[in-house]
Amino acid sequence: MLNKELLRYKIVRGSLKINFIDPADNDHLSLAQSLLEIYRGSVLQRKNRGEIAGDVDLVVKGAVDNLLAQGLNKLILDRCQFELPQDCDYATLRREVFTAGAKILKQSAALEVYRQALSAGKLYGDLEENETLQQLDELYPSELLHRYNVALVQGLLLYADTLNVEIGGEDAAKLRKVFKYLKFFRLLAEIRQADAITMQISGPYSIFANSRKYALQLAAFFPAILDLPQWRLTAEVKLGGKPATLKLDESAKLVSHYRNFSAVVPEEVKLFHRLFKEKIKDWEITGDTPVIRLDGNEIVFPDLSFKHGKTVVHLELFHRWHRGPLQKRLSYFNDNVLPGFIFGVDRAIADETELKSYHNIADRIFLFRDFPGVERVHQLLNQQIL
Repeated sequence: MLNKELLRYKIVRGSLKINFIDPADNDHLSLAQSLLEIYRGSVLQRKNRGEIAGDVDLVVKGAVDNLLAQGLNKLILDRCQFELPQDCDYATLRREVFTAGAKILKQSAALEVYRQALSAGKLYGDLEENETLQQLDELYPSELLHRYNVALVQGLLLYADTLNVEIGGEDAAKLRKVFKYLKFFRLLAEIRQADAITMQISGPYSIFANSRKYALQLAAFFPAILDLPQWRLTAEVKLGGKPATLKLDESAKLVSHYRNFSAVVPEEVKLFHRLFKEKIKDWEITGDTPVIRLDGNEIVFPDLSFKHGKTVVHLELFHRWHRGPLQKRLSYFNDNVLPGFIFGVDRAIADETELKSYHNIADRIFLFRDFPGVERVHQLLNQQIL
């Protein structure tokens, strides 16, 4: 993710204009290649952060486009795994050396003797600058440049108030994939379908709790829409207190780097799938969660769907920033009493008295913290068997 100072944009009469780069430009490709080679070599030579920073600094300062060089370097760093030296307990070493040095200082007035005692060991090997590069998640220079353009948009979405996405075309498989990304990143969205599908997604500036985490998830979701044949994005962004509108569509020719869906699924979701499969034998998680249309053209895409014989039950989860959609959704189901749904509510937004007021579906609501447990979900599933 790019920091605000690394973004390339201007505001013209209230509209945000992003200064995208040409990923096919030879100078850009050469710059990307030079930076990647530094990190590849550093893995082989087991260089630390401080040494790598020195090598990178030479390339960045010599680049014609300094801002681009800094941004590319940040994206490469995000793909690196560093590790501190494990051969020494540096905290213990420092304590022992300082204790011994203090004794010397008491016994001798010679300051130089004291300094020699302190410099006898490598006292600060556990500082971040001494972390050794263990692994680089490889990519080609052209891929890095495409990611850079996408990252320019993601960096602005961190400051979004609202995000509207209009989707054209009828590619059901790609559309379903977008909905999955939306759910797995736990985003607040109202989805409707008339002539086209529209998604109104709340941005981080409209969320009061954990807005930073939500902002990162919104930015992480953005590449998911880029494989769609037709899309149009409109976002209201607040930068320095001044609102501006960002508009983009498929003509921007941005390229998604999402290839393997499982690679971006949160670990707690993967863990739930694994534990459910290990512990629960009478139910299974179905591979394809359906798109369900409610009244008024609204679309619901459940988080998970489960099957037991001919019985299918859908689970919709409401996390700590879903208070508004929670009330609207529960009211709808309480009034219409549609079978085959259960609802999980994060305790951070749970008002148990209010939840009990949805008397027609109160027995289909359960509470969880961060992510639901397998046994609790299984218990409610069994209550839904026809």
